[in-house]
Amino acid sequence: MLRISASSRGFSIVEIMIALTIVAMLMVLVAPSSAIWIQNTRLRSAAESVARGLQLARIEAMKRNTTVAFNMTDPNSSAWTVCLYDVVNDVCQAGQPLLAQRDASEDNSTTKLGADTTLSNPATALAPGNNVPSRTGFDFYGRISSTVLNPMMRIDVRNPTLAAADERRLVIFINLGGTIRVCDPQLSLAANPQGCQ
Repeated sequence: MLRISASSRGFSIVEIMIALTIVAMLMVLVAPSSAIWIQNTRLRSAAESVARGLQLARIEAMKRNTTVAFNMTDPNSSAWTVCLYDVVNDVCQAGQPLLAQRDASEDNSTTKLGADTTLSNPATALAPGNNVPSRTGFDFYGRISSTVLNPMMRIDVRNPTLAAADERRLVIFINLGGTIRVCDPQLSLAANPQGCQ
């Protein structure tokens, strides 16, 4: 007859309950910070998408030797389009397909954009949906086009679903020469190249 020693029988119910209690306590501690991390990752993704869209509009304008517009289309998301610009009617050219777009469903409406027509101080946050819909355009030199009415020069990417203490904001600047820069207003530019000021 085969005998099993006491030490090789497995775990007791008390040992399993202690292990489950420890795992549950760790989950309670980690869950809130991981939720904020996920929201900040979505915010960074949206900001990078907007910056890529702006870069694409600039490159297409130089490549096609015409004015190309970057349009923020929805005040409740980070949706945007890039199109050939009709300078007479201040719209995308009729009959031309969009060159690129980001749909509102791509960010689950957690990130929102705000825009300003000047290179305003990034320490002051723009309200979500401020000046949206809005556009900026690039000419064949890759500069901000003078034919686009009130072009955006600053875009704030925000996640207003988080508490004010947890919210992170990223700012995108577009200068007259067409340079596009993403920065974090909470960081000092003197100490960190990702800072705004």
